[in-house]
Amino acid sequence: MAPLKKTMRPRAEVHPVVKNNELFRNLLEKVKSKSPKPAAKKEQPEIFCILTDDIPAKELSKLLQSKKGITFNPQDDLLKRLLKLEKQYHYLKTLSLTDELTGLYNKRFFNRQLKIEITRTKRTGQPFCLMFIDLDNFKSINDTLGHSKGDEFLVRLCRLICRKIRPTDFACRYGGDEFTIIMPTTYLLDGVSIAKRWHDLIRQIASQMGLNVSSSIGIDEFDISCTLSAEEFLDKVDKALYYAKKTGKNKVSCPVGRLPVIKAEAKFVTAVEKNALYKASAQPAKKRKQVSAKG
Repeated sequence: MAPLKKTMRPRAEVHPVVKNNELFRNLLEKVKSKSPKPAAKKEQPEIFCILTDDIPAKELSKLLQSKKGITFNPQDDLLKRLLKLEKQYHYLKTLSLTDELTGLYNKRFFNRQLKIEITRTKRTGQPFCLMFIDLDNFKSINDTLGHSKGDEFLVRLCRLICRKIRPTDFACRYGGDEFTIIMPTTYLLDGVSIAKRWHDLIRQIASQMGLNVSSSIGIDEFDISCTLSAEEFLDKVDKALYYAKKTGKNKVSCPVGRLPVIKAEAKFVTAVEKNALYKASAQPAKKRKQVSAKG
């Protein structure tokens, strides 16, 4: 790539983003105060600001306060440097939204995605289900067999979740031995059936490893008539989970009166159904139909 040529630009020309941002204004003032007055007919110094995606104010402030990583000579390969910075940015962004141990989305991503799904439901009229999973007796594994054994179980479980989960769903590690799954375009009846599958899967993996671990699951549906905030809806599902644990654990629970207890066995989502679910989620809101979670 050819070296970046120096350019001339009137001193009064300031981009609106720079002009209206206090952070950039302060930076410009520092440059003006530290730069010696140039001689006549000589090129004036410039600041090049390259903005990508949404960078939080605190992160941007730290970036501008440190010269390392954002300063370079005009003779450098600018394109190569920008691609490297962009790659590093997306890598750090991925780290901030995923759980280090399991590779699932983390609590930060979950909180953001839950609000997105609520907004989507209010716009399209399509409901979604939220599943809250808590592992029964998991603490005893860490206490008796060590954290390495507990981590091994979590990793094996989450690898299967990544393989079996529907392409339209979002699985997150909420914290410790708690997990959430957001299921867009899913009615409560189908959601409970899917929850039963995960309940059986967790029990199966624990049995294979010789561990006495089961799961308590709370689940509920958010439809267009619901007026709860994201925090209130999560609290409602959490109460359903608490009810499952309080009444004996090792079961799937939804709010009282919403749905009878489902005892039927269910199979995992097939490749054909995964494809159908993906196509259904891509259709316009008016043409979408409820997709049953039957194997």
